[in-house]
Amino acid sequence: MDKSIKIESTRLLVVEGKDECNFFKALLKHLKIDGVQLVDIGGKDKFKTEFQLLCNLENFNKIKRLGFIRDAETNPAKSAFDSICGVLKKHNLPIPVNINKIRNDTDPYVGIFIMPDNSGEGMLENLCLKTIESLPQYDCVDGFISCFVQHQPQNEKEKFNEPKAKVQTYLASRSPIVESLGLGAQKGYWDFNHLCLDDMKKFLESLFPEGILGQDSKAELTLVVKKK
Repeated sequence: MDKSIKIESTRLLVVEGKDECNFFKALLKHLKIDGVQLVDIGGKDKFKTEFQLLCNLENFNKIKRLGFIRDAETNPAKSAFDSICGVLKKHNLPIPVNINKIRNDTDPYVGIFIMPDNSGEGMLENLCLKTIESLPQYDCVDGFISCFVQHQPQNEKEKFNEPKAKVQTYLASRSPIVESLGLGAQKGYWDFNHLCLDDMKKFLESLFPEGILGQDSKAELTLVVKKK
């Protein structure tokens, strides 16, 4: 782990990677929620291995509010929820009773949100695409991907990720062009006022209520967790 990494807030939000950090930094700003330290855990499969590194950091025991957000991917959301609960249990940390519920009778408060909807399979890309479905440009994106898939080489079909392809196609049509979903969020290319994001926003507002919590509301911070 990078020796320069420090925990500098009592409010941490642990996400999968850099793209998610950029997205949630923009969303937290939209919600006027300050002082949340974003933790890039390095991928959905790294929660089990990298969380130990985070726990060993100085000031981890001072955390008051701890949130986890990750994709369900191709499994039901409960599978991802149970996986994170297993990590929390291993480190003797409070475990939420259910997905999208804040455990607020303990120290720290803990919450887990599984994208896209705390129920079925999917990912952050699915949520972002929902925010633009009503735009006329979306029909162009959908039409291009449908056409492309018909002519796609057979050896590429198994690993083809349609939501990610649609996100990249949409971002390539914007000006200025950005290369990732998170940077698109910072450019305002996703509609943060869309109803599909309401549950996620309520989760963040419940876990990280507005106002000063100690002195942590002075800055938004980003932390990247990685091995040496």
